[in-house]
Amino acid sequence: MNKVKMYLLFFGIGLSVMSCTSDNLNLIPDNDSEEQESETPEEENTEEEEVTLDENVVTVDIATELTANDLEPHPMQDVAKPEYLKTIVDPSFGTIIRRISNGGDGTVTKPMYSTVQAWNADETRMILYDQTNGVHQLLDGKTYAFIRNLDDILPDDIEQLYWDFNQADILYYLDKRTDDYIKYTVSSGNKEILVNLREITNCTGGLSMGNDVQMPSWDNDVIGFRCENNTAYAYRFSTQKLTTFNIDDVNYTAAMPAPSGDLFYHNVSSYDTNGDLVTRLNKQKPEHSSLGKMANGTDADFTVTFNGGPKGGCLGNIVAYDLNTGDCLPVISEDLGYDYPKSGTHISAVAHKNPGWIAASMIGFEQDGVKLLDQELVIARVEPGNVEVYRIGHHRADEDQFDYWGEPHAVISPTGTRVLFGSDWSGSEDGKSVESYVVELPSYQP
Repeated sequence: MNKVKMYLLFFGIGLSVMSCTSDNLNLIPDNDSEEQESETPEEENTEEEEVTLDENVVTVDIATELTANDLEPHPMQDVAKPEYLKTIVDPSFGTIIRRISNGGDGTVTKPMYSTVQAWNADETRMILYDQTNGVHQLLDGKTYAFIRNLDDILPDDIEQLYWDFNQADILYYLDKRTDDYIKYTVSSGNKEILVNLREITNCTGGLSMGNDVQMPSWDNDVIGFRCENNTAYAYRFSTQKLTTFNIDDVNYTAAMPAPSGDLFYHNVSSYDTNGDLVTRLNKQKPEHSSLGKMANGTDADFTVTFNGGPKGGCLGNIVAYDLNTGDCLPVISEDLGYDYPKSGTHISAVAHKNPGWIAASMIGFEQDGVKLLDQELVIARVEPGNVEVYRIGHHRADEDQFDYWGEPHAVISPTGTRVLFGSDWSGSEDGKSVESYVVELPSYQP
């Protein structure tokens, strides 16, 4: 009996040791890995850097429950405008649309622009533009509750207000009065002057970061701007380097940095960090476009084109141009089964935490929401050899009563799980006011 007890005792101890070892197996490296890490600190640092980069990218499958490359008719149906902060289900696509502003009759409250990110880095804050009162509004990025007016800042233009890509409490803007490029802390209202653009260029005319305004590089390090119609510049904060572009015709447009900060887009061409031409895109002329990345990380210009490129092809409602080569990748085009490009198309490629995802809004020629893509909102994942387009709702917006301010100007969120747009809401309340709405995709987790 004593032998049996002794055997059971040792057996129990053995099981306990095995259990502890098993539970922590993935946490405790073996001796060889410990020695390797201590002997090669450079490799350890490299691993830490990779983790840091990954923290700025999500792996959300935005298209959960959505149908890819659907070309079937989904005519727009009448549905009452949702009450403030309430939702409706789009009757044609089954997506959730929430109203997030409450300006009232005769007012306009809408996104700044499709190419400018509305949400901060962690999507806890967002900005709308109150055109009626000429002020930017700060909202809670999750509940959409109004926080305050940003009436203590004066950007050079309404679209030229940029969230930091990593720090959720930081905004940047070019001050309209002083030409200072300012780092603004939202919670405290603190302003830090990073550089004065007039001083570093000796520009004697007007300075602007437009008119085809885009975000800074995705590391916040590079901006583009121009002096009058004379010279286009770029400025890199980390090296304090001012670059003058070799551009004959500035065309009142600044050269805008691509997400990498290593390429720039101007008119129909791309340029390098020395300001020299890289390539001319296979593009007839500039149209509404947005700078972003394809899913493989390539810097790209996403644009609508109503004419084929000089080398042929490249006609479509959304066409992606590789800024390294100038070659195009059709995303929505007649060759893929869609109609001729819709009027009033605006593209948003600012999902910096989920590269490759873009959004777009199309007003269309008929504006009745019957034909494919007319009055529609779409998202797409753009990867060479694998393009997926998802139709996510009707925006019910037009220019009839509010001209430019009536355009939807869809903006994709940093993670790509939400799409902001403006609308005067066609139907019984058509033209009464322009309010802001958010499509909350099935992948969105509040």
